[in-house]
Amino acid sequence: TSLVANVGGASNSGKTALLHYLCNAKEKETTWNPPMTVTSLVANVGYVCPWEDTNDNGNNGSMTIRIIDYPGHPSLSSQLTGLLLPSATSRLVFTLDATQPVTVGAALLYQYILTHSQVRQSWVSEGKTLAVLVVCTKNDVKGAKNYKRMKIQLRNELDKLRKVDHALNESSVSGDGNSNGSSKVMLSVKGKTIDLDNLGSDVPVSLHFVEAGFGMDGVKGGLAAIHDFVLEAVVPK
Repeated sequence: TSLVANVGGASNSGKTALLHYLCNAKEKETTWNPPMTVTSLVANVGYVCPWEDTNDNGNNGSMTIRIIDYPGHPSLSSQLTGLLLPSATSRLVFTLDATQPVTVGAALLYQYILTHSQVRQSWVSEGKTLAVLVVCTKNDVKGAKNYKRMKIQLRNELDKLRKVDHALNESSVSGDGNSNGSSKVMLSVKGKTIDLDNLGSDVPVSLHFVEAGFGMDGVKGGLAAIHDFVLEAVVPK
């Protein structure tokens, strides 16, 4: 049997390095030297079997995880949603470069996951939740932001996008009595800002955050947390 885990995010945010780590590192290595990678317009695919508990009552012995590293180039972003349906994936690793602004990554997350009608409706109809592990990469690089700061910046950027959408939607409805009929659905909030820990019952997505870097002991276990999420569906606490 096989499960699928996707790795998505903006270009140059460390997706392919994580794919190599998951497929090639031995056990739960917390330090690892990734190979040099280049920007690609083609998805990379790897296969891996869980390293531990393969004889757990025979449940995991034949399990294979198929990992798809999807390119972050803007010209390919619209095709990402097809890989995020419950029939196509079991979970998603979403990378954010901790040394860079979150603008591009936030736009991807907002447009193709959080407000995409097909993605949201498909998970709701299945009665399931899309688990997303947001990995703040390159955290071993000088000047990188920790995941708490990245989470705040991501929330602020998502709020900006949400407010623009609501303004455009209200303008469209008031002008002709109908919304624009796009594939996007609104992201509602109860308070003044988005709560990334609780996106609401109508958004079947759960976000979890870790920071990681290959240069220093996995940055407090970040690499091990990614391994556990992808191979064993364990979300960090």
